[in-house]
Order: sequence, then C-alpha cells, then structure tokens
Amino acid sequence: MSEAIPDVVIERKIAAPPRKVFEAWLDPQALKRFMFPTAGAGVALARCDARVGGQFVIVMTVGGDEKEARGEYLEIKRYSRIEFTWLSCHAGSNSRVTLLFSETADGHTQLTLEHRGLPSLESCNGHRNGWAHILEALSVFEAIAA
Repeated sequence: MSEAIPDVVIERKIAAPPRKVFEAWLDPQALKRFMFPTAGAGVALARCDARVGGQFVIVMTVGGDEKEARGEYLEIKRYSRIEFTWLSCHAGSNSRVTLLFSETADGHTQLTLEHRGLPSLESCNGHRNGWAHILEALSVFEAIAA
C-alpha cells in the first residue's frame, strides 16, 4: 500500500499590503529578487506572461546548476488569488500552486501557498523547504515594503 503524499501548505504574514505582494509574483524583475529555494541560490532568468493562459519560466541557479520551473497561469484574481501549474524536474508534470492573499487588520498580507500534486514524499519535503525559503526571501524583499 503506498503512502498518501500530502499537499504543501505554508502560511506567512508579510509586512506589506496585498497589492504589492501580489504584483511581485507577476513581475519578472521582482521574481529574480526572491524566487530562489535555498541560501546562496539565485535566478538567472524570469519571464512571465501574466494573464490566464499565459506562461512563465524561471531558471534558478542552485549550487552551480540551473533548475528550470515553468507553468501556466490558471487563475489571476487581482490582489487575492493566483493559481498556476508548476513543472520542474522535481515536481513532475501534474502539480499546481495556489497563492491566497488577504489583508490583515494592520494592513499587511497574510499569504497562504498551497502546492498540490507532487509525485513523492521526497518531492513534497523538498518543495516545502524551497517554498519556505522563497517566502522568507519575499518577506524581506525591499520593493514590497509598505
């Protein structure tokens, strides 16, 4: 009997308004500043066609290797929700990411990231760690500061 693979769900409060946090996810220049899954990694390339049906590609540099992630935007609901497919060598071909943005009482953003459809427990654990690092980098990204 195979073990069920859990979804990755990460919540983070970010000290910036939802509009700025939301827009950072659709801006290639912003993605280059926070979309790296480990310390010492970077982004060599980020392209986005930020519309439903549009494609994105992000090439992360990790330990001297390039790791490409790509996908298609499935839903873009301004300032509250972004959903996209996530295809990479570690995620397989059937995973999806949903980002939920809500405003807190102090005008900051409560961000929830859900990643579903990962192929293995190992992939799930790796993505949980990678997304946690990405959200930490996003939370200190100066361009979204209030």
